Amino acid sequence: MLKVLDLFSGIGGFSLGLERTGGFKTVAFCEIEDFPRRVLNKHWPEVPKHDDIRTFRNPPKVDIIAGGFPCQDVSNAGLRAGIRGERSGLFWELMRVVREVEPRYVVLENVAALLVRGMGEVLRELASSGYDAEWDCLPASAFGAHFRGDRVFIIAHRTAASCLRRQRKWTNPAFP
Repeated sequence: MLKVLDLFSGIGGFSLGLERTGGFKTVAFCEIEDFPRRVLNKHWPEVPKHDDIRTFRNPPKVDIIAGGFPCQDVSNAGLRAGIRGERSGLFWELMRVVREVEPRYVVLENVAALLVRGMGEVLRELASSGYDAEWDCLPASAFGAHFRGDRVFIIAHRTAASCLRRQRKWTNPAFP
């Protein structure tokens, strides 16, 4: 069973999809908005819910971190401040958690405009944290939605070199 930490959870779409495929169990959520937290409490009453990624400390060790970090600053509908904007900049908090947990996989989702307003920084940060990534842009209509809205999905996995460093670190605390 692969353990999942669901960040920027919304109403739990990532967790619902992963758990329905079998082999995945969500062990914690992090969602700041009240209404989605009530939905999460209804469907996952036993799973801990944290309310703000900026104050989220000591996250559980998991195999997968999934999250759709805020899109307002990278969206064409927003002010286009990019990945360092106030809301979309919460990506850096997500990466703080990734570096602390060191999961095997990171699954991210955002609007397609991320490709021009921050994708390079996202990929660079994943790489510098020991992850290689694949991504694709998919239209919402591919999932039955009746609106136009392309989403970028990024799946990152630990690189062989980072796994080797991690293994050595665990067996020899003096290894850099």
